[in-house]
Amino acid sequence: MNLTLYYAPGACSLAPHIVLEELGIAYEAVRINTAEGQQRSPGYLRINPRGRVPALAVDGKVLVENVAILAFLGGGFPGRGLWPRATWDQAQALSTMAWLADTVHPAYAHLFRPERYVEGEACREAVKASGRKSFGDCLAEIDRLVAGRRWAIGNRFSVVDAYLVVFYRWGVRNAFPVRDLAHYSALVDRVLARPAVKRVFADEGITMG
Repeated sequence: MNLTLYYAPGACSLAPHIVLEELGIAYEAVRINTAEGQQRSPGYLRINPRGRVPALAVDGKVLVENVAILAFLGGGFPGRGLWPRATWDQAQALSTMAWLADTVHPAYAHLFRPERYVEGEACREAVKASGRKSFGDCLAEIDRLVAGRRWAIGNRFSVVDAYLVVFYRWGVRNAFPVRDLAHYSALVDRVLARPAVKRVFADEGITMG
């Protein structure tokens, strides 16, 4: 199987990048420079017409959207243990990832890219303020979600934990008091200690700060 991940450093594509490295399989990682608008280039739009990362090419076919990519990678390599075995846990993994993609990520987007939603500086500032509150509420909800657990789903590291690192890092970089979220912080610390995660951070040239 030939796998190519199209990613931007520190973007939500960090999650499948971590998962690919954790799987220990051969893959190619292609960096997309979103700061320079490469995601809107004709070449990349032929890969993903939505102009977003991540995209995963699988033997020439392309899969987009994080929930689908993470479920494919986790479920497609069951022997690696990154996808829950129990049906209920699988449903919980999908439920959590859907919420991260549909609620948590848009809350951050309102803070980080208000120009996507409104025009005018005053309106943008209002959207940013709303996004900051919503994203902060989401981080607190994640902390409650993982309270009393070593990992987000079941009793072992999974694709969901890789996804959770993305939002914690965004919180750090935008001065949210994430270290006050003891349960979430402990989980992220466990993820960051994993050798595969360290390799991906080095490859992307990113840190938590």
